[in-house]
Amino acid sequence: MEFRIAKSEFLRGLRLAQGIADRKSTMPMLANVLLRTQGKSQILVAATDLNVSLTAELKCTNASEGGLTLGAKNLYELVSSAPGDEVTLKKTDNHWAEIKSGKVTYKIVGMPDRDFPKVPEHREAQYATVESAVLREMIERTLFSVCNDETRFHLNGVFFESDGSKARMVSTDGHRLSKVERTIANGPKLTSGVIIPKKGLLEIRRVLDAGPQVKLAIKTPHLFLVQDDIALAVKLIDAQFPAYDPVIPKDHKRIITVDRARFIDALRRAQLMSSETRGVKVSATKDGLTITSDNPDLGEVREEIDAEYAADPIAIGFNPKYVVELLSQMTSDQITVALGNELDPGLIRPLVGDDYLGVVMPMRI
Repeated sequence: MEFRIAKSEFLRGLRLAQGIADRKSTMPMLANVLLRTQGKSQILVAATDLNVSLTAELKCTNASEGGLTLGAKNLYELVSSAPGDEVTLKKTDNHWAEIKSGKVTYKIVGMPDRDFPKVPEHREAQYATVESAVLREMIERTLFSVCNDETRFHLNGVFFESDGSKARMVSTDGHRLSKVERTIANGPKLTSGVIIPKKGLLEIRRVLDAGPQVKLAIKTPHLFLVQDDIALAVKLIDAQFPAYDPVIPKDHKRIITVDRARFIDALRRAQLMSSETRGVKVSATKDGLTITSDNPDLGEVREEIDAEYAADPIAIGFNPKYVVELLSQMTSDQITVALGNELDPGLIRPLVGDDYLGVVMPMRI
């Protein structure tokens, strides 16, 4: 096998592939990237960790038939630092590869391509074309509240629902929940929601950066994303996502309206005096908001900020990190915090427009 390829074209595929290749796996092959020629002018670049798989069909010249696998991260770094604009790669004895660019020649150890795992076939799925920016925004607004506890695998991803015209993403870690809804004309039609794992979402986000539109399909057990000559397959989490609608408060009557940026700044200052077990106390009266925090080992802080509030006084404790992360995903100047009693979850959303909300569980204070 031998081929010549533009350095920028090769890196386009290798950049994504080396992020997916699993260097920590007990299977050494999963740390490799597959290179296989397809005719005289195309090279297939593939990587997988058995849950997320990528294929890129890149343009090359002077290709001769064959394939091999090479360490993904090492190959990416070698090609990145290569001095020339073109790279020539040739398979030599014992599955080694000789890589030439400019006046430099590398010789690196490879493995046979026949041992590389089969990647899911993306061409048989039925695709819907969606705006990359919309999908990226939905991922950004829910990714931060995905649960990282691997024993609760049904929460280790974002729940995705779509009826063909509206799409919804929801995530929760048990302490907070975020939900975003967007109109996606001619989007995928799902009979039930699916759970997209966190690593898959991170890779989807990287592919979305490559162009204004992307083709999306869900063919259980995979989600497929195609951007021109790059295809991503993400294995969905086979579990039941908890019913999220009952968690979202519907009848909270105590409504605080406050400037989002001022609220974030005050919470960050109070966070400096809080700890994992001691939250920040938010007290609301008709005069505004008072945010306090005390830590026996550090000291205490108290800050008053302007806010609109017309109900009975209330004080509630929150983990400031959770509230700040949620508010940071909002863009409106004013936000509302809807409260019930001291031990009820708080509902946070923009004051106007933007179908996005977050629920944060209270802390005892």
